[in-house]
Amino acid sequence: MRKSRVWLVLVSLMLTAALVLAGCNNNSKSPQEALQSAMKKSAELKSYSFSGSMKIEELTMPIEGDAARAGVVFSMLKDADLSWKGAYRADPMHMEMTLSLALQGDMAINFNMPIVLKSDKMWIRIPNIPFLPLPESIAGKFLELDMKQMAEESGQPMPNIDPGKSQKFANDLMGIIFKNIDEEEYLSDVKVKDAGLPDGVDAKQVVRFHIGKNQVEPLVNTLIEKIVPEIIKLLSDNAEYRDMLNLKPEDLEEAKQALEEANQEDISEGMEEFNKAVQSLDITANIGIDANEYPVYSDVHVNASIDADGQPVTFAFKVVSQTSDINKDVALEYENGPADAITMDELQEQLGGLFGGIEGL
Repeated sequence: MRKSRVWLVLVSLMLTAALVLAGCNNNSKSPQEALQSAMKKSAELKSYSFSGSMKIEELTMPIEGDAARAGVVFSMLKDADLSWKGAYRADPMHMEMTLSLALQGDMAINFNMPIVLKSDKMWIRIPNIPFLPLPESIAGKFLELDMKQMAEESGQPMPNIDPGKSQKFANDLMGIIFKNIDEEEYLSDVKVKDAGLPDGVDAKQVVRFHIGKNQVEPLVNTLIEKIVPEIIKLLSDNAEYRDMLNLKPEDLEEAKQALEEANQEDISEGMEEFNKAVQSLDITANIGIDANEYPVYSDVHVNASIDADGQPVTFAFKVVSQTSDINKDVALEYENGPADAITMDELQEQLGGLFGGIEGL
């Protein structure tokens, strides 16, 4: 009797442990499932703060002949640091962002460019660049762009600029991609502590996407057979996305027809040219997902070497982005737009006088 009770206790403990482990496994989604859930969850974003940066880590190319003219530009880009930060609110649509650019070397430059965006207007602060001195009446002021008025004057439809809609469209695209790619070939889980996330990123799961040169061809086949047809259908079913991209239904029909006419021979020839030109390719992306399944962090690292008509071109860059304050009250400095702003006509009048004086010298 006593032994029976002992065995009963042991069996109960084993069953309890098994249930706990099963529960843990059910809560831990596979990389593919986690990414798909995160993309769907992004549709619930109503407001957030954001930040990011882009760094060109390597950039080499031949600078002989005509290309020599671009040598100075490329040397500046190689050591350039571009970063941004801001906040977004969906209703009413309002975004504020500050772009910061730092160029190193002999022509070191550092300047910030605040941008304010509403549904029908955009304001851009005119930067005070050292080698391009501007009148005091202009420098530091915001340039107001009335997109509705500009569209009427040009006879073109008003551009549909809404970062929230653009983000939703990008998330739908990524959802299609992550649903169709081979999980074992391209996706993997990374321990949060090993992912190199910055301090303050509260990620519960990190999914890594990786593609090398040898993995491009099967991905291209998947794109043509599965991903692109679904993207065309997404655009066909969503007038809002078509308006945002200025696409017409007939444009999508043409794309669909071209896709149907593509054959394996064309794909093989294209891949043959790709393999000859691209000497090496490595793309790695880490996506951090928080406990609420929102994608709150990403970094993309690209490293490639290309043979451009017998001339070697190599480049490497890294892009990092981070999202916080999701669906909270975010800080917006220019709720009604910047008060200290000038119109495009006023800017042209000021610059016209400036350049006219230069031409008269």
